Amino acid sequence: MAEISGTTVEHHDPPIECAVRRYLYVWEGQIRIIHWVNFFCILILSITGYFIHNPFMSADQHPYIMGHMRHIHYITGVVFCGGVLARILALFVMSNRFASWRGIPNPFSKQDRETFWAYIKFYTFLSKDTPHVIGHNPVAVVAYIFLFGLFLFQILSGFALWAQADPNGTMYALTGWIFGILSNQWVRWWHFMIMFLIGGFVINHIYSVILFDFKTKSGEISSIFSGWKPDRRD
Repeated sequence: MAEISGTTVEHHDPPIECAVRRYLYVWEGQIRIIHWVNFFCILILSITGYFIHNPFMSADQHPYIMGHMRHIHYITGVVFCGGVLARILALFVMSNRFASWRGIPNPFSKQDRETFWAYIKFYTFLSKDTPHVIGHNPVAVVAYIFLFGLFLFQILSGFALWAQADPNGTMYALTGWIFGILSNQWVRWWHFMIMFLIGGFVINHIYSVILFDFKTKSGEISSIFSGWKPDRRD
């Protein structure tokens, strides 16, 4: 109760408690830059790669359109290769505990296993609640490991296909061994089909980010722009 000018006033409203204890700087500048560079590279590579496989513009109107698309595809592939290697390097240097190898869940830890299965139940609609995780959740980490495996195959197969223009060159010497495992057409087929797997991941990633931002108030969307995430009180 409070007294104002001799009048006693009763407060019946419950106290307001903030759900956030503090904000943590989770995604550092270099991690956010690498993320967006790779995102736009995937977008450009998908459009140009699909065109190379199935041209959807007439060469009558654009006589050198295939040459331009292939050129953009190659240059973007080089940038993408740099972005993927930079992110792998960031696992070991120039990143905090949220973006480095220290953020990878330990399968021998009971708590990490429980968190993993809690997120599996959430993703499969068997549970409405999830533990609050500041960095990547364990299921996302497993998905990213698989995703980067696909990235590495795309980079290897892409450079190998490009290098066929000069079988005596250094690039072919470094990547041409893949044709000893898969024929040229199989390499092309897998390179094209994995594009759709990566595209499916991107769609799911966007959906999951929006879902977690609204359901868990974890700041997933804003953090990839600002780097900051709330340390929410459970």
